[in-house]
Amino acid sequence: MTEDAAERATTYIETMTVTLAHLKPRTPLQISKEKVDKTIEVAARYTNDAKYYAGKQQSVTALACVTYAEGLLDALKFLDLIEP
Repeated sequence: MTEDAAERATTYIETMTVTLAHLKPRTPLQISKEKVDKTIEVAARYTNDAKYYAGKQQSVTALACVTYAEGLLDALKFLDLIEP
């Protein structure tokens, strides 16, 4: 299976642009340890997915997965919910 990085990037950018335009922050914010743990678990699963796709020579998908995992951890860091 051939992956088209340019097409994939365009799709992700368009989706994020729409998503960002419609975000509505919730208040008051309540973040439990369980939610933080779940987010870390999801990041670990995306990292494992990245390893799988890299092994299948699907580099674009692997990069998307590991980048998503990194973004989840970055969000937790920015919110001071995990140590850098």
